[in-house]
Amino acid sequence: MNKHIQKERTYMKHLKIEEQKAFFTRGENWMVVTDMTKEDLLNLAHAAIEEEDFETDKYDEALLPNPAHKIIYQQINSQLTELHNRRASFQEEVRNIYKDAFNKYCTE
Repeated sequence: MNKHIQKERTYMKHLKIEEQKAFFTRGENWMVVTDMTKEDLLNLAHAAIEEEDFETDKYDEALLPNPAHKIIYQQINSQLTELHNRRASFQEEVRNIYKDAFNKYCTE
């Protein structure tokens, strides 16, 4: 599993830079970012919203000589980090949408 422990707390890393390549998690496996599918991206977005311990390696252009890896990693890391940072407000919005629908259709 892609977990490591820091001060008695387990963190799940979903994106990493290693050996001059960018990787993401697909289940229990590390895959090169150029092999990412739409489903993989949706799974990462779901993890960024749902997992409190979501973690990625910080983007560092100097560690990625491959231009495709640079672009993909930078964009995905940026979007997932923003999504993770806004997860509480996003989850609240979703709850309110379903609450309004529930109240509208279930109380009639």
